[in-house]
Amino acid sequence: MTPPFGHHEQAQASILFEALQSQDAAALRGIARPVHYPAHAQICAEGGDDDSMLLIETGRVEISLTSVDGRRSILAQLGPGDVVGEMAALDGRPRSADAEAAGHVTGLLLTRVQVQTFLQMRPEAALLVIQTLCERLRKTNARLASQAQTDGPTRLARLLCQLFRDWGREETDGSIRMTESFSQSDLGDMTGLTRETVNRNIRAWETKGILRRVDATLILTDVEALEGLAQ
Repeated sequence: MTPPFGHHEQAQASILFEALQSQDAAALRGIARPVHYPAHAQICAEGGDDDSMLLIETGRVEISLTSVDGRRSILAQLGPGDVVGEMAALDGRPRSADAEAAGHVTGLLLTRVQVQTFLQMRPEAALLVIQTLCERLRKTNARLASQAQTDGPTRLARLLCQLFRDWGREETDGSIRMTESFSQSDLGDMTGLTRETVNRNIRAWETKGILRRVDATLILTDVEALEGLAQ
């Protein structure tokens, strides 16, 4: 079932914490180190050999890759309740992507040794980590398939639908306000489109009354129309 617009599905406890017994969750928090990253701080870099895992409590983390020709692709936007760096923490191999704080980010940092020791003692938590990894892989595969099979405007509409679901807040007039700021370059990096193409489509949808911009904030005024464009 598709989550309703204006429902911030990222604003939840980590799936790991949610499924643990209260004493186990407290134990995990007890061994983690609270951290804070300012806006645009690099949390981890592709190819890096650090092996910590971050449980996001507040803020947004951007996961991306940069090709040899300098083209940046944003793979995911993670928020409260999500985990960053779990692959390196589990297999000890170099980082597979870059992670950057889109704004101020706070969370709990766990080392590879702490994670492995904790999961060995709690098999149910290990299964949840596997579930999280599978979900992340499915989303990445779906995004790649969408880029290969659909045209630019459809990809952009699908992305905006997802961003409004993840980061939208319903206003009193029924519109949905994006609570996070995504630049047109960001939207292009997430859809494989140029900034100019993103701008042209958003302006066209503004003219049709589907979207509205207030400074750098996007507001969705016609949910059905945007969903129609995403089909």
